[in-house]
Amino acid sequence: MFSGWSYSQTFRAIGQSLEEFGVQDFSLSWEEEKFVIQGQRKISVAQSWLATLFQQAPRQAKRSIEIHYPYRSILWLQIQGEGMRRQPNLTPDYFRLSQTLRTVGAYVDNMTLKFQGLRRVGGNFILEFEQRDGKKRVEEHGLGSFENYFLHTYLRRRKKTDS
Repeated sequence: MFSGWSYSQTFRAIGQSLEEFGVQDFSLSWEEEKFVIQGQRKISVAQSWLATLFQQAPRQAKRSIEIHYPYRSILWLQIQGEGMRRQPNLTPDYFRLSQTLRTVGAYVDNMTLKFQGLRRVGGNFILEFEQRDGKKRVEEHGLGSFENYFLHTYLRRRKKTDS
């Protein structure tokens, strides 16, 4: 992990990038001083003029994608994200991938275990940690299980800024 950075900051920046790429299901791991994402990207497939004429919904295909996020990339995404957040008093949308990953990152920040990886499959998150004894610990969480955690951390942050 990058020195001086929290997982919540880092995961939010990665989430912003994944939103732009249209990636929903993915695996995230820490490898050789960078985060690596492997996932599926949804792309629209060109359709015939006939299908367009009859207003058929565009077909979508999935393409494999691998993205590497070294420190400089995360820093750039963080700066870019700050520019997009012009109204900080608005309640963040928990169901945006960037906010969900920010919440998952806050959960990881509060763990005393070494982070190994994260997978998102549908509405589930699978977190992998290394325990002090070297054994692997795997936790599976539904999207809703982090919603209360999100509300709690958001309200705590809100209370600090109002003071």
